[in-house]
Amino acid sequence: MLNRIGEQPAVGKLIAQYDQLPRRDQQALTVLAIAVLLGILYFAIWTPAVSFHDDAISERERSAELLAWLEANRDSLQRLSGVSSGQGNAAVNTPEDGRALMSLVTRSAGEAGLSLQRFEPSGDNAIRVWLEGAPFTEVASWLEQLNTGHGVQIDQASMDRQNAPGMVSVRLTLTI
Repeated sequence: MLNRIGEQPAVGKLIAQYDQLPRRDQQALTVLAIAVLLGILYFAIWTPAVSFHDDAISERERSAELLAWLEANRDSLQRLSGVSSGQGNAAVNTPEDGRALMSLVTRSAGEAGLSLQRFEPSGDNAIRVWLEGAPFTEVASWLEQLNTGHGVQIDQASMDRQNAPGMVSVRLTLTI
C-alpha cells in the first residue's frame, strides 16, 4: 500500500523535496508532522469520546435519580393522577352512551373555545370529530380535560399543521 502511495507523482515530488532538506529540517518536519497527527487524534477522537462518555454517565445518574424519586413517590403520584394500582382511569362523569358522549364533546369544545367543523357518531360508544385551523394548545388541553374529567379516550387521531404557527387541523375518534 505504501508503495502505491509512493508511486503517485505528487507524493514522489514531496519525498524528493524532503530528501533534499538538511538533516535538521527533516527532523523538525518529522516532529511537526507527529505533533499535528497527535493534535488531530486528540481533538478529533479523544475529546469527543470523553465528552460522550461523561454525558452518558451524567444522563445515567439523572435517570437513576428520577427512577428513585418516582418509586419513592409512587403512591402520591397515583393518587394525584386518579389511578389506583388495580384500576384504570376511573373518571367521575363518564358518559353512558354515544348520545351523551356527543353532547359532552360538543359542549366542552364550545367551552374550550373550539369550533367543531364536523362531527358524527361512530358506533354505539364513539364519535368522530373534525376541527380545522384550531390552536394546538387549546386542542391538547381540551382533550386532556375530556380524558381526565370524563374518561373519554382517543381511539384514533390525526393532526396536520397549518400555515399559521401553532394552528392544526385535527381528525379524532373519541370513545367512552
